[in-house]
Amino acid sequence: MNLKPTKPLSGFIELLPVQQRCFDECARRMQNILKLAGFSRLDLPSVERAEVLTDKDNWDEIETQMFLFQKGDTKMGLRYDGTVGLSRYVAGHLNDLVFPFRAYQFAKNYRGERPQKGRYREFYQMDLDIMGLGTLSENYDAEIVATIAAAYESIAEFIGGINARIGSRPFWNAAFEYFGMSSNLAKTALVLIDKKNKLSESDFLAALKDALGDDFAMKIFDVFSNGYKSLGGKSEGLDDAIKRIDDFMVLLGSLGVKKAVFDLSIVRGLAYYTGMVFEFYLDKYPEWGSIGGGGRYEDLASKFSKTKIVGVGAAMGPSRVLVALMESGEIDLTPFESPIDVAVLVMGANQVAYSMSVLSELRNAGIVAVPYLDTDKKFKNQIEFADKIKSKFSVIIGEDEVINQTLSVKDMVTGDQQNLTLSDTIKLLKGVK
Repeated sequence: MNLKPTKPLSGFIELLPVQQRCFDECARRMQNILKLAGFSRLDLPSVERAEVLTDKDNWDEIETQMFLFQKGDTKMGLRYDGTVGLSRYVAGHLNDLVFPFRAYQFAKNYRGERPQKGRYREFYQMDLDIMGLGTLSENYDAEIVATIAAAYESIAEFIGGINARIGSRPFWNAAFEYFGMSSNLAKTALVLIDKKNKLSESDFLAALKDALGDDFAMKIFDVFSNGYKSLGGKSEGLDDAIKRIDDFMVLLGSLGVKKAVFDLSIVRGLAYYTGMVFEFYLDKYPEWGSIGGGGRYEDLASKFSKTKIVGVGAAMGPSRVLVALMESGEIDLTPFESPIDVAVLVMGANQVAYSMSVLSELRNAGIVAVPYLDTDKKFKNQIEFADKIKSKFSVIIGEDEVINQTLSVKDMVTGDQQNLTLSDTIKLLKGVK
Protein backbone atom coordinates (compact mmCIF):
# COMPACT_ATOMS: atom_id res chain seq x y z
CA MET A 1 0.00 0.00 0.00
CA ASN A 2 1.29 3.46 -0.94
CA LEU A 3 1.68 5.78 2.01
CA LYS A 4 0.09 9.20 1.77
CA PRO A 5 2.36 12.28 1.87
CA THR A 6 3.27 13.72 5.27
CA LYS A 7 4.38 17.15 4.08
CA PRO A 8 1.76 19.94 4.08
CA LEU A 9 0.78 21.71 0.89
CA SER A 10 3.27 24.27 -0.34
CA GLY A 11 2.78 27.61 1.39
CA PHE A 12 1.09 26.16 4.49
CA ILE A 13 2.99 26.44 7.77
CA GLU A 14 3.67 23.67 10.29
CA LEU A 15 5.79 24.50 13.32
CA LEU A 16 7.57 22.22 15.74
CA PRO A 17 6.38 22.50 19.38
CA VAL A 18 9.34 24.66 20.43
CA GLN A 19 8.72 27.00 17.48
CA GLN A 20 5.00 27.16 18.23
CA ARG A 21 5.69 28.11 21.84
CA CYS A 22 7.87 30.99 20.65
CA PHE A 23 5.23 32.10 18.14
CA ASP A 24 2.48 31.93 20.77
CA GLU A 25 4.51 34.00 23.24
CA CYS A 26 5.13 36.68 20.63
CA ALA A 27 1.44 36.71 19.68
CA ARG A 28 0.51 37.03 23.37
CA ARG A 29 2.83 40.00 23.88
CA MET A 30 1.64 41.80 20.75
CA GLN A 31 -2.03 41.29 21.57
CA ASN A 32 -1.44 42.51 25.11
CA ILE A 33 -0.18 45.82 23.69
CA LEU A 34 -3.36 46.16 21.63
CA LYS A 35 -5.55 45.34 24.63
CA LEU A 36 -3.74 47.93 26.73
CA ALA A 37 -4.56 50.46 24.00
CA GLY A 38 -8.25 49.59 24.31
CA PHE A 39 -8.67 47.61 21.09
CA SER A 40 -11.39 44.95 21.25
CA ARG A 41 -10.61 41.62 19.65
CA LEU A 42 -12.95 40.46 16.89
CA ASP A 43 -13.09 36.81 15.83
CA LEU A 44 -14.85 37.03 12.48
CA PRO A 45 -15.74 34.13 10.15
CA SER A 46 -12.94 32.84 7.93
CA VAL A 47 -15.48 32.10 5.17
CA GLU A 48 -17.38 34.90 3.43
CA ARG A 49 -19.77 35.04 0.52
CA ALA A 50 -17.88 35.53 -2.75
CA GLU A 51 -19.90 38.68 -3.43
CA VAL A 52 -18.55 40.11 -0.15
CA LEU A 53 -14.94 39.29 -1.03
CA THR A 54 -15.01 40.75 -4.54
CA ASP A 55 -16.86 43.30 -6.63
CA LYS A 56 -16.68 41.14 -9.72
CA ASP A 57 -19.80 39.35 -10.90
CA ASN A 58 -18.06 36.84 -13.19
CA TRP A 59 -17.02 33.86 -11.08
CA ASP A 60 -14.42 32.78 -13.66
CA GLU A 61 -12.65 36.14 -13.59
CA ILE A 62 -12.40 36.58 -9.80
CA GLU A 63 -8.85 37.19 -8.58
CA THR A 64 -6.70 34.04 -8.69
CA GLN A 65 -5.30 34.80 -5.23
CA MET A 66 -8.59 33.90 -3.57
CA PHE A 67 -9.50 30.41 -2.38
CA LEU A 68 -13.04 30.00 -3.72
CA PHE A 69 -15.56 27.18 -3.56
CA GLN A 70 -19.27 26.55 -3.93
CA LYS A 71 -21.78 24.77 -1.68
CA GLY A 72 -25.12 24.32 -3.39
CA ASP A 73 -25.97 27.65 -4.97
CA THR A 74 -23.82 29.66 -2.58
CA LYS A 75 -20.41 30.85 -3.79
CA MET A 76 -17.95 31.37 -0.97
CA GLY A 77 -14.30 32.09 -0.31
CA LEU A 78 -11.70 32.18 2.45
CA ARG A 79 -10.77 35.63 3.74
CA TYR A 80 -7.54 37.05 2.31
CA ASP A 81 -7.26 39.89 4.83
CA GLY A 82 -9.21 41.37 7.72
CA THR A 83 -10.58 44.48 6.06
CA VAL A 84 -13.47 43.01 4.08
CA GLY A 85 -14.91 41.12 7.03
CA LEU A 86 -14.47 44.18 9.24
CA SER A 87 -16.33 46.36 6.73
CA ARG A 88 -19.26 43.96 6.67
CA TYR A 89 -19.24 43.62 10.46
CA VAL A 90 -19.19 47.34 11.22
CA ALA A 91 -21.90 48.11 8.65
CA GLY A 92 -24.06 45.37 10.14
CA HIS A 93 -23.63 46.56 13.74
CA LEU A 94 -23.74 50.35 13.40
CA ASN A 95 -26.33 50.65 16.17
CA ASP A 96 -24.47 48.27 18.49
CA LEU A 97 -21.02 49.90 18.45
CA VAL A 98 -19.59 53.02 20.08
CA PHE A 99 -17.63 55.29 17.74
CA PRO A 100 -14.78 55.94 17.37
CA PHE A 101 -14.71 52.15 17.39
CA ARG A 102 -11.36 50.41 17.82
CA ALA A 103 -10.90 46.75 17.08
CA TYR A 104 -8.20 44.23 16.26
CA GLN A 105 -8.12 40.80 14.69
CA PHE A 106 -5.54 38.05 15.05
CA ALA A 107 -6.52 35.37 12.60
CA LYS A 108 -5.44 33.15 9.75
CA ASN A 109 -5.83 34.50 6.24
CA TYR A 110 -5.56 32.70 2.92
CA ARG A 111 -4.06 33.74 -0.39
CA GLY A 112 -3.43 31.55 -3.41
CA GLU A 113 -0.24 33.38 -4.39
CA ARG A 114 3.05 31.70 -5.24
CA PRO A 115 4.77 30.68 -1.98
CA GLN A 116 8.24 32.11 -1.32
CA LYS A 117 10.43 33.01 1.65
CA GLY A 118 8.30 34.93 4.11
CA ARG A 119 5.16 34.66 1.96
CA TYR A 120 2.64 31.90 2.58
CA ARG A 121 -0.78 30.76 1.42
CA GLU A 122 -2.02 30.39 4.99
CA PHE A 123 -0.72 32.84 7.54
CA TYR A 124 -1.59 34.76 10.68
CA GLN A 125 -2.25 38.45 10.30
CA MET A 126 -2.87 41.02 13.01
CA ASP A 127 -5.17 43.86 11.92
CA LEU A 128 -6.06 46.91 13.97
CA ASP A 129 -8.44 49.70 13.01
CA ILE A 130 -10.02 52.83 14.46
CA MET A 131 -13.26 53.91 12.77
CA GLY A 132 -15.45 56.99 13.00
CA LEU A 133 -18.78 58.00 11.52
CA GLY A 134 -18.40 60.75 8.94
CA THR A 135 -15.11 62.13 10.28
CA LEU A 136 -12.08 60.93 12.21
CA SER A 137 -9.19 63.03 13.52
CA GLU A 138 -5.76 62.40 11.99
CA ASN A 139 -4.51 62.11 15.56
CA TYR A 140 -5.81 58.54 15.48
CA ASP A 141 -3.52 57.77 12.54
CA ALA A 142 -0.56 58.61 14.75
CA GLU A 143 -1.94 56.42 17.53
CA ILE A 144 -2.18 53.47 15.13
CA VAL A 145 1.47 53.92 14.14
CA ALA A 146 2.53 54.17 17.79
CA THR A 147 0.54 51.07 18.74
CA ILE A 148 2.11 49.01 15.96
CA ALA A 149 5.57 50.23 16.95
CA ALA A 150 4.92 49.22 20.57
CA ALA A 151 3.62 45.80 19.47
CA TYR A 152 6.79 45.10 17.49
CA GLU A 153 8.97 46.48 20.29
CA SER A 154 7.38 43.96 22.66
CA ILE A 155 9.05 41.16 20.67
CA ALA A 156 12.28 43.00 19.85
CA GLU A 157 14.35 40.33 21.62
CA PHE A 158 13.27 37.94 18.87
CA ILE A 159 13.07 40.10 15.74
CA GLY A 160 15.41 42.98 16.57
CA GLY A 161 14.59 46.63 16.10
CA ILE A 162 12.07 48.08 13.66
CA ASN A 163 11.62 51.43 11.98
CA ALA A 164 8.61 53.22 10.53
CA ARG A 165 8.43 55.08 7.23
CA ILE A 166 5.64 57.58 6.83
CA GLY A 167 4.14 58.75 3.53
CA SER A 168 1.44 61.22 2.54
CA ARG A 169 -1.05 60.72 -0.26
CA PRO A 170 -2.41 64.31 0.15
CA PHE A 171 1.10 65.66 -0.48
CA TRP A 172 1.46 63.85 -3.79
CA ASN A 173 -2.11 64.72 -4.82
CA ALA A 174 -1.36 68.39 -4.20
CA ALA A 175 2.00 68.11 -6.00
CA PHE A 176 0.47 66.51 -9.08
CA GLU A 177 -2.21 69.21 -9.16
CA TYR A 178 0.46 71.91 -8.90
CA PHE A 179 2.46 70.26 -11.71
CA GLY A 180 -0.67 70.20 -13.89
CA MET A 181 -0.73 66.45 -14.34
CA SER A 182 -3.85 64.62 -15.50
CA SER A 183 -5.44 62.03 -13.21
CA ASN A 184 -4.20 59.20 -15.44
CA LEU A 185 -0.62 60.47 -15.40
CA ALA A 186 -0.88 60.96 -11.62
CA LYS A 187 -1.88 57.31 -11.18
CA THR A 188 1.04 56.22 -13.37
CA ALA A 189 3.39 58.39 -11.33
CA LEU A 190 2.21 56.85 -8.05
CA VAL A 191 2.85 53.34 -9.39
CA LEU A 192 6.43 54.32 -10.23
CA ILE A 193 6.95 56.15 -6.93
CA ASP A 194 5.78 53.01 -5.12
CA LYS A 195 8.58 51.07 -6.88
CA LYS A 196 11.30 53.66 -6.30
CA ASN A 197 13.11 51.82 -3.50
CA LYS A 198 13.56 48.80 -5.77
CA LEU A 199 15.30 50.86 -8.48
CA SER A 200 18.55 52.76 -8.76
CA GLU A 201 18.22 56.55 -9.08
CA SER A 202 19.09 56.42 -12.77
CA ASP A 203 16.60 53.63 -13.45
CA PHE A 204 13.91 55.47 -11.49
CA LEU A 205 14.45 58.67 -13.50
CA ALA A 206 14.47 56.72 -16.76
CA ALA A 207 11.19 55.03 -15.84
CA LEU A 208 9.63 58.38 -14.97
CA LYS A 209 10.73 59.92 -18.29
CA ASP A 210 9.52 56.93 -20.26
CA ALA A 211 6.05 57.02 -18.65
CA LEU A 212 5.52 60.74 -17.99
CA GLY A 213 7.79 62.67 -20.30
CA ASP A 214 10.90 64.65 -19.37
CA ASP A 215 9.15 67.67 -17.83
CA PHE A 216 6.94 65.84 -15.32
CA ALA A 217 9.68 63.29 -14.65
CA MET A 218 12.19 65.96 -13.63
CA LYS A 219 9.66 67.75 -11.41
CA ILE A 220 8.99 64.55 -9.47
CA PHE A 221 12.66 63.60 -9.37
CA ASP A 222 13.54 67.04 -8.02
CA VAL A 223 11.10 66.55 -5.13
CA PHE A 224 13.01 63.44 -4.10
CA SER A 225 16.32 65.27 -4.47
CA ASN A 226 15.31 68.41 -2.56
CA GLY A 227 12.73 67.05 -0.09
CA TYR A 228 9.04 67.64 0.38
CA LYS A 229 9.51 71.09 1.93
CA SER A 230 10.99 72.33 -1.36
CA LEU A 231 7.39 72.71 -2.58
CA GLY A 232 6.43 74.95 0.34
CA GLY A 233 4.68 78.15 -0.71
CA LYS A 234 3.71 76.77 -4.12
CA SER A 235 0.02 76.22 -3.40
CA GLU A 236 -2.46 76.12 -0.52
CA GLY A 237 -2.87 72.37 -1.00
CA LEU A 238 0.87 71.79 -0.75
CA ASP A 239 1.25 74.05 2.26
CA ASP A 240 -1.56 72.22 4.03
CA ALA A 241 -0.08 68.80 3.19
CA ILE A 242 3.40 69.87 4.36
CA LYS A 243 2.01 71.18 7.66
CA ARG A 244 0.10 67.94 8.19
CA ILE A 245 3.29 65.95 7.63
CA ASP A 246 5.26 68.08 10.09
CA ASP A 247 2.51 67.94 12.72
CA PHE A 248 2.19 64.18 12.26
CA MET A 249 5.90 63.55 12.81
CA VAL A 250 5.88 65.72 15.96
CA LEU A 251 2.89 63.76 17.26
CA LEU A 252 4.68 60.44 16.67
CA GLY A 253 7.55 61.71 18.80
CA SER A 254 5.11 62.68 21.55
CA LEU A 255 3.69 59.15 21.44
CA GLY A 256 7.14 57.66 21.96
CA VAL A 257 7.80 56.38 18.44
CA LYS A 258 11.59 56.33 18.41
CA LYS A 259 12.45 55.51 14.81
CA ALA A 260 10.13 57.08 12.25
CA VAL A 261 11.07 59.05 9.14
CA PHE A 262 9.08 60.66 6.39
CA ASP A 263 9.61 58.81 3.11
CA LEU A 264 8.22 60.21 -0.15
CA SER A 265 8.25 56.76 -1.75
CA ILE A 266 5.67 55.31 0.67
CA VAL A 267 2.27 55.46 -1.07
CA ARG A 268 0.77 51.94 -0.54
CA GLY A 269 -2.55 50.77 -2.02
CA LEU A 270 -3.15 53.11 -4.91
CA ALA A 271 -6.93 52.78 -5.04
CA TYR A 272 -7.47 52.44 -1.31
CA TYR A 273 -5.66 54.92 0.93
CA THR A 274 -6.47 58.61 0.99
CA GLY A 275 -4.36 60.15 3.76
CA MET A 276 -1.23 59.39 5.73
CA VAL A 277 0.27 55.99 4.99
CA PHE A 278 2.99 54.06 6.78
CA GLU A 279 5.10 50.93 6.63
CA PHE A 280 7.36 49.11 9.08
CA TYR A 281 10.70 47.49 8.31
CA LEU A 282 13.17 45.30 10.21
CA ASP A 283 16.40 47.11 11.04
CA LYS A 284 18.42 43.95 10.32
CA TYR A 285 16.67 42.97 7.10
CA PRO A 286 15.38 46.02 5.21
CA GLU A 287 15.62 43.97 2.02
CA TRP A 288 12.69 41.86 3.24
CA GLY A 289 10.44 44.81 2.55
CA SER A 290 7.47 45.89 4.62
CA ILE A 291 6.52 43.71 7.61
CA GLY A 292 3.40 45.74 8.30
CA GLY A 293 1.67 48.91 7.34
CA GLY A 294 -1.53 50.73 6.61
CA GLY A 295 -3.13 54.12 6.37
CA ARG A 296 -6.32 56.15 6.26
CA TYR A 297 -9.37 55.22 4.19
CA GLU A 298 -12.26 57.59 3.66
CA ASP A 299 -15.12 55.14 3.24
CA LEU A 300 -14.59 51.72 4.76
CA ALA A 301 -17.99 50.16 4.18
CA SER A 302 -19.41 51.94 1.13
CA LYS A 303 -20.61 48.72 -0.47
CA PHE A 304 -22.36 47.59 2.72
CA SER A 305 -23.89 50.81 4.08
CA LYS A 306 -24.91 54.31 3.02
CA THR A 307 -23.39 55.60 6.26
CA LYS A 308 -19.90 57.01 5.68
CA ILE A 309 -17.38 55.21 7.88
CA VAL A 310 -13.95 56.82 7.97
CA GLY A 311 -11.09 54.86 9.40
CA VAL A 312 -7.39 54.28 9.79
CA GLY A 313 -6.09 50.76 9.87
CA ALA A 314 -3.03 48.63 9.57
CA ALA A 315 -1.92 45.02 9.35
CA MET A 316 1.06 43.25 10.84
CA GLY A 317 2.47 39.96 9.59
CA PRO A 318 3.79 37.88 12.51
CA SER A 319 3.85 34.67 10.45
CA ARG A 320 6.00 36.24 7.78
CA VAL A 321 8.55 37.63 10.21
CA LEU A 322 8.73 34.98 12.93
CA VAL A 323 8.63 31.86 10.75
CA ALA A 324 11.29 33.19 8.39
CA LEU A 325 13.56 34.12 11.31
CA MET A 326 13.04 30.75 13.01
CA GLU A 327 13.72 28.83 9.81
CA SER A 328 16.97 30.74 9.29
CA GLY A 329 18.07 30.16 12.89
CA GLU A 330 18.00 33.85 13.78
CA ILE A 331 15.75 33.33 16.81
CA ASP A 332 17.19 31.60 19.88
CA LEU A 333 14.58 29.02 20.83
CA THR A 334 16.40 27.84 23.97
CA PRO A 335 14.02 29.66 26.37
CA PHE A 336 11.12 27.67 24.90
CA GLU A 337 12.68 24.21 25.10
CA SER A 338 11.67 23.46 28.71
CA PRO A 339 8.01 24.26 29.29
CA ILE A 340 7.51 21.25 31.62
CA ASP A 341 8.10 21.85 35.33
CA VAL A 342 7.83 18.26 36.48
CA ALA A 343 7.35 14.76 35.12
CA VAL A 344 5.33 12.43 37.37
CA LEU A 345 6.78 8.92 37.03
CA VAL A 346 4.58 6.04 38.23
CA MET A 347 6.46 2.93 39.29
CA GLY A 348 3.65 0.40 39.10
CA ALA A 349 -0.10 -0.03 38.62
CA ASN A 350 -0.80 0.11 42.37
CA GLN A 351 0.62 3.64 42.52
CA VAL A 352 -1.62 5.15 39.81
CA ALA A 353 -4.38 6.47 42.08
CA TYR A 354 -1.98 8.25 44.45
CA SER A 355 0.02 9.56 41.48
CA MET A 356 -3.11 11.01 39.90
CA SER A 357 -4.02 12.84 43.11
CA VAL A 358 -0.47 14.26 43.22
CA LEU A 359 -0.73 15.28 39.56
CA SER A 360 -4.01 17.07 40.24
CA GLU A 361 -2.60 19.01 43.21
CA LEU A 362 0.48 20.05 41.23
CA ARG A 363 -1.63 21.41 38.40
CA ASN A 364 -3.99 23.15 40.84
CA ALA A 365 -0.91 24.95 42.16
CA GLY A 366 -0.09 26.22 38.66
CA ILE A 367 2.75 23.77 38.05
CA VAL A 368 3.07 22.28 34.56
CA ALA A 369 3.07 18.54 35.21
CA VAL A 370 3.16 15.63 32.75
CA PRO A 371 2.60 12.00 33.88
CA TYR A 372 4.17 8.86 32.45
CA LEU A 373 1.35 6.34 32.78
CA ASP A 374 2.78 3.25 31.10
CA THR A 375 3.36 1.59 34.47
CA ASP A 376 4.84 -1.55 32.95
CA LYS A 377 7.85 0.38 31.67
CA LYS A 378 11.15 0.24 33.55
CA PHE A 379 12.46 3.19 35.54
CA LYS A 380 15.13 3.73 32.87
CA ASN A 381 12.47 4.30 30.21
CA GLN A 382 10.54 6.69 32.42
CA ILE A 383 13.50 8.84 33.44
CA GLU A 384 14.62 8.98 29.79
CA PHE A 385 11.16 10.31 28.92
CA ALA A 386 11.49 13.03 31.57
CA ASP A 387 14.89 13.94 30.10
CA LYS A 388 13.61 14.03 26.52
CA ILE A 389 10.75 16.41 27.35
CA LYS A 390 13.35 18.53 29.21
CA SER A 391 11.39 18.45 32.44
CA LYS A 392 13.08 20.50 35.16
CA PHE A 393 12.18 17.96 37.87
CA SER A 394 10.86 14.44 38.15
CA VAL A 395 8.52 13.20 40.88
CA ILE A 396 9.07 9.48 41.32
CA ILE A 397 6.27 7.51 42.99
CA GLY A 398 6.81 3.92 44.10
CA GLU A 399 5.43 1.70 46.87
CA ASP A 400 7.32 3.51 49.66
CA GLU A 401 6.07 6.92 48.52
CA VAL A 402 2.47 5.71 48.57
CA ILE A 403 2.84 4.17 52.03
CA ASN A 404 4.53 7.24 53.50
CA GLN A 405 2.49 9.74 51.47
CA THR A 406 5.68 11.39 50.24
CA LEU A 407 7.41 12.02 46.93
CA SER A 408 10.92 11.39 45.60
CA VAL A 409 11.85 14.61 43.81
CA LYS A 410 14.78 14.56 41.38
CA ASP A 411 16.41 17.69 39.96
CA MET A 412 16.95 16.79 36.30
CA VAL A 413 19.80 19.28 35.93
CA THR A 414 21.92 18.56 39.02
CA GLY A 415 20.78 14.99 39.62
CA ASP A 416 20.07 15.73 43.29
CA GLN A 417 17.18 13.75 44.76
CA GLN A 418 15.24 14.25 48.00
CA ASN A 419 12.18 12.87 49.72
CA LEU A 420 9.53 15.52 50.36
CA THR A 421 5.90 15.94 51.30
CA LEU A 422 3.52 17.11 48.59
CA SER A 423 3.27 20.60 50.12
CA ASP A 424 7.06 20.96 50.29
CA THR A 425 7.33 19.70 46.71
CA ILE A 426 4.92 22.40 45.57
CA LYS A 427 6.93 25.05 47.42
CA LEU A 428 10.13 23.80 45.79
CA LEU A 429 8.70 23.75 42.27
CA LYS A 430 7.00 27.14 42.56
CA GLY A 431 10.20 28.61 43.94
CA VAL A 432 12.12 27.82 40.75
CA LYS A 433 9.42 28.81 38.25
